[in-house]
Amino acid sequence: MAMMECSTDLQQLCSRIQEFIAPFAGRVDYGNLRSRVSDWDCGDGEPVTNVALVYETPGGSTDQINISYYHESGAFALIDVEGERTTRSVDVVIESISPRISGIPQKRRDALQAEIRRLIDGGSSTTAGLFGHLNRILQSDFKGGTITHLEFRDAMTYAVQYMKEQGSAPK
Repeated sequence: MAMMECSTDLQQLCSRIQEFIAPFAGRVDYGNLRSRVSDWDCGDGEPVTNVALVYETPGGSTDQINISYYHESGAFALIDVEGERTTRSVDVVIESISPRISGIPQKRRDALQAEIRRLIDGGSSTTAGLFGHLNRILQSDFKGGTITHLEFRDAMTYAVQYMKEQGSAPK
């Protein structure tokens, strides 16, 4: 089903999402955030349109925020921190996804810190080794999977602190 044939609620949601993500779309610190709209046939006869907000975390892992729109019932379905939610309100959908979009930079930092802990706990306790690994991520050609210079700086600071906490002084 083309966007022209869609309900005004779905059109309004897509418009509001584009407006909301415009300042963050394509930015590395937001994982090259972008949206994709696709139509599904779930086999039960009711057409469903999926609105996916797609982004990457450092190293290239892709994540999504998905909103499904059921054309016959006029309901939106999404999963948020409270679990699965169904609503007919565009405002409720926007309120639900806003914190997740705003939280993308923190999620990227958390993923980067988890990678640092994994490397250090796995025996890569030299600053040069970590610097090399983070530098490869920084120079990645995969836009959303790369890191900004600020993320790089913060990651190195975290790595040094974590090594000290683990009793392995940076070398």
